[in-house]
Amino acid sequence: MLRRPVYFMAGFYLGGNRYHIVFEQIADFSTMATSDHANLVRTAVHAYVAVIERHCRLYPYNWFNFLDFWQVQPAGVPPAGGAA
Repeated sequence: MLRRPVYFMAGFYLGGNRYHIVFEQIADFSTMATSDHANLVRTAVHAYVAVIERHCRLYPYNWFNFLDFWQVQPAGVPPAGGAA
């Protein structure tokens, strides 16, 4: 919609105080023809999936959430954050 490049950005934890920061261009919509919009978006989505897949394989233990969604809550105890 904005006719600009789209980038993937991530920081991968390498241990200690070290991170690997990645910026990868996924697509460039700055010169896109309106008639080809659907194909360019489809190509960009496939490129995004390929980047995610590659980095998941390279850094399999870096995909986590800051909130423990999988933690089992005892009956009657509200989840963290106070929401019931």
